[in-house]
Amino acid sequence: MAGELQKDPVSRGQFLLLGGLGTLVGAALTIPPAVYLLDPAIDSVLRGRSDVPEVWRPVGSVFEVPGGGVRVYRVEFPQRQTYDGGGGLLGEGTITNAVLVSWRDGELPPLLRGRGGGPLSPGEVRELSGRLNVLSNHCTHLGCPVRYFPGRGEILCPCHGGIYDINGGYVGGPPPRGLYRYEFEIRRDGGIYVRHEFEGGKPYVV
Repeated sequence: MAGELQKDPVSRGQFLLLGGLGTLVGAALTIPPAVYLLDPAIDSVLRGRSDVPEVWRPVGSVFEVPGGGVRVYRVEFPQRQTYDGGGGLLGEGTITNAVLVSWRDGELPPLLRGRGGGPLSPGEVRELSGRLNVLSNHCTHLGCPVRYFPGRGEILCPCHGGIYDINGGYVGGPPPRGLYRYEFEIRRDGGIYVRHEFEGGKPYVV
């Protein structure tokens, strides 16, 4: 009939359902950026913070690091977790990280050849400090632990095929950059010490 009103193709119930779905989709698109922007506040006020003090921890000795290879050390760092708001201490403990240590390009420095120990001069400490790699073992892609493969002379990530050279430099695969390098120091007795700080920022997993 010409004068008859056409029926609305969307019922009131369907309209409310579609409106509710639209609200959920909008929230899903809005909340992640908001959380990202507010994350420091959420982290310090709501979730608490894991804090690793900047203390030097012993790793090993320059006299133990081989030429043409990588030595893996396990290092324990002290850790405390606090609420920033009230400063209340939640707990203390340790975290253990693997540290990859090698000489640049795999070459043993000449001053260490045939030398099993002994004190180092300040000049020798400076020279060795410029030739030592002290690397995080976490892949810069998604944080998987990496391994050194002597047959290839490369450090490989078993998760997604990231490839690094013996210096931790990027070679191939999905990682966006080379491995993170620990801040370290060599002492007069040849001891290597690291702290939980990294050149170029923090690794994906610590």
